[in-house]
Amino acid sequence: MKKAKAPTQRPANGKAKQPKAEIAKLWTRYLKNRDVKTRNTIVETLSPLVYAHASRLTRRLPAQISYDEICSAAFDGLIEAVEAYDPSRQAKFETFCQQRITGAVMDWLRSLDAQSRTVRTFEKKRMIARELLDSELGRPPTSDEVSTRMEITLARYEHLSRLSQLGKEVHFSAMEPEADNSGRTSTRGWDTGDTRQVDPSAKVSREFLTEYITRGLTREERLVLILYYYEELTMAEIGLVLDLSESRVSQIHKDVLGRLRQRFASNMDSREMVA
Repeated sequence: MKKAKAPTQRPANGKAKQPKAEIAKLWTRYLKNRDVKTRNTIVETLSPLVYAHASRLTRRLPAQISYDEICSAAFDGLIEAVEAYDPSRQAKFETFCQQRITGAVMDWLRSLDAQSRTVRTFEKKRMIARELLDSELGRPPTSDEVSTRMEITLARYEHLSRLSQLGKEVHFSAMEPEADNSGRTSTRGWDTGDTRQVDPSAKVSREFLTEYITRGLTREERLVLILYYYEELTMAEIGLVLDLSESRVSQIHKDVLGRLRQRFASNMDSREMVA
């Protein structure tokens, strides 16, 4: 079925702009020919009915259901109402289409739910049957026993059981690997980190270490260390950056390492910091 294109903007006054005589002519033409073009013109003319109804429903529905989504479903209802309207029954169209619009929106909302009323009823009855059988038998009942208590065939029971699993939430904890002897899991099966990305904790640790090591150094000395060890520039490249000769950069580097070795002699093997 070809859909009418919904108006892009809501009329400011909330009322149809065409006079009643024009609307009556449109109805006469459509009821005679049933052409899509005239139908779409009627739908656009009566669009304020959709906007008004959608506004009322928006206040009653959860925030995640947007006004535009309700309007889209409501326009489907309006199109169906125009196509099904029979003026010979002496029903006012505005009253007739309200039911169609509401029904279309409710059908759309129900389509968002992966489980039907039949499945939900089945789940409730299955839970009650399981609890009763567990109490009577002193053990968890089998599927055959539950289906017999519910007075349905085993095939029907298994079919509804499969349907009840559709759309269910799956928690990340269900994807955890089995615990070891210590009762702890070593890895998370659902943890799919980007191996190309730098570990944030390592980055923070590196920043703290840099701040700690270069504490008390001049700006020039700090830059020489950072550019050489972190940015991996050569002495010549550092000289270009700082506007110093390569020999001067080398001398600064050597002097700083000497002072750092003395400062951290008790905490760090001197072999860890080489020129």
